[in-house]
Amino acid sequence: MSIDNILVLGNFTWDRTTHYLKPLDPNDHSEDPKTLTNKQRALLSCLADAHPNTISNTEIIKKVWGNEHISQESLPQLINRTRRVLEDSQKNILVNKPGIGYSLNFEFAPKTLADNNVESLPPQQQSQGAKKSHSNQWRAVALVLTLVTVFNVWHTAQALYYKMDFERVLHADPYSEIKKDENGNVIVTIDNHECIYHKDQLLLQCP
Repeated sequence: MSIDNILVLGNFTWDRTTHYLKPLDPNDHSEDPKTLTNKQRALLSCLADAHPNTISNTEIIKKVWGNEHISQESLPQLINRTRRVLEDSQKNILVNKPGIGYSLNFEFAPKTLADNNVESLPPQQQSQGAKKSHSNQWRAVALVLTLVTVFNVWHTAQALYYKMDFERVLHADPYSEIKKDENGNVIVTIDNHECIYHKDQLLLQCP
């Protein structure tokens, strides 16, 4: 995880790869990590990407909502809800530049703080990587088993086909126009033409 992904937002740290705000003081166990909604995370992400510049309201709406139709109050309401989560009552974190847009006031977390942030992730976050790894392993196993099954079915079908073909030949009526002459040659009559079959060469010669 890059240290640049851990931001200090007021009294909280935020790992940009998650939805969680953690107390800045790692020893503060007075409350659980706060959870950002998808829209709040998208808002903070686009402001962090633009840092230290101010990003216009139009650009924020485009990045957070895309082509979704929203009302004029959607962005101000999202800003207010996010400020409440950040406990930004003084509006020093989500900074409004009248007539321009918004900027995000933050610092990058020092390395020691970033390490603590990783160690104290919520259990569900800690287990996400393991779950994803197990899921990929099961997919690989399922794919291998499927290929082995298809391979076995194909070979079984092929064996049955050759078995039936062999039995059909084995039980077929012998060709009646076959005889041997006084020299021991095998004579095969085909459409009133006598042909000599050379067994050693597997050759049928029709003069």
